[in-house]
Amino acid sequence: MLRSIDYEGYRSFSHYSLAHLSRVNLLVGRNSCGKTSLLEGVQLLASGGDPGVLIDIARRRGEMAPAREHTDRYRQVSYPVLSHVFHGHDVSQGAHFRLVADRMRHGESIKVEVVRSQRQAGLFDDRDALPSMLTIRIKGGTHPLAEQGIPVTEQGLLAVSARRVMASMRADQESLASVQFIAPDSLEPRSMSDMWNRVIMEGREGEATEALRILEPGVSGVVFLSGQPPYSYAAQGGIVISLQGSKRRLPIGSLGDGMRRVLALSLGLMQCQRGVLLVDEIDTGLHYSIMADMWRLIVETALRLDVQVFASTHSLDCLKGLAWLCTSLPVLAREVTVQKIDPDRSEAVALDAERVVMAVERGLEMR
Repeated sequence: MLRSIDYEGYRSFSHYSLAHLSRVNLLVGRNSCGKTSLLEGVQLLASGGDPGVLIDIARRRGEMAPAREHTDRYRQVSYPVLSHVFHGHDVSQGAHFRLVADRMRHGESIKVEVVRSQRQAGLFDDRDALPSMLTIRIKGGTHPLAEQGIPVTEQGLLAVSARRVMASMRADQESLASVQFIAPDSLEPRSMSDMWNRVIMEGREGEATEALRILEPGVSGVVFLSGQPPYSYAAQGGIVISLQGSKRRLPIGSLGDGMRRVLALSLGLMQCQRGVLLVDEIDTGLHYSIMADMWRLIVETALRLDVQVFASTHSLDCLKGLAWLCTSLPVLAREVTVQKIDPDRSEAVALDAERVVMAVERGLEMR
């Protein structure tokens, strides 16, 4: 597991640290304090420096811009803008950020740097006349494509010439199987469908069904509709729920946003066995009354499957649910840490279970 992480030059952080990490880590803090950025750093580290993660981060945040060089006048194509991951949005030559992790048995460091390189010459090209180009390189990663350069424009926009390179980077999804990022709008339908197929093959659909009973005790089964590609469904489509005593199956959206959220959490945990699960705004769509059960599900499953969890929230109810877990289940409480993020400091304030309970009981502001 990751025990500590140092961030240097990533997004809004010139220098920042997360220390005393545990099995399940909850990041708290006010809006725009950088919680999501810190989760992204964990994702890049846990993936071994997979360059495709940088593309995923930009797409998830909507950091996209039209590609001026694209020649198809009938179709608008947008490409990720990668300059935003660097401190000060600087994508000039030499700009870089570094992530340093301390694991249980060893340390590791990833450096993402902008370099200027010569374009590859064709058979009849004049090598001396070829213009140079900016390239983002990842050094120190263990992913097979970690040092595969990502060509970008002077503004940090993914170069059109990199389109095929990026397609090949995202082709092998197995390399990311043990690292999952659940955004506030949950997982996209294609990802959830792929996860469900693996759950079916492993005969573990009962675990997902049991998780959904946190919200609706009458749930008896989950079905992903076939016949159409999963990405053709709307955000809440393609999944139906069986209820005890009823022959009719209901779309998951009919049972509320929380049902899809809990399903995403359950699938994410099962997918990340011996890996890392990241959940941004973990309480999204969930009623305060089920927060305690949610935390019990997460911590127990994380222990059983050897998953390290990083989540964020700015909900006091979410913290209260975690405090209940720390009080009622002391065996699980040892696996929990809260990290209070304050961008005016250089290191997050780490709170163990005892201090979390104390802070909630005294009504201290932890957001």
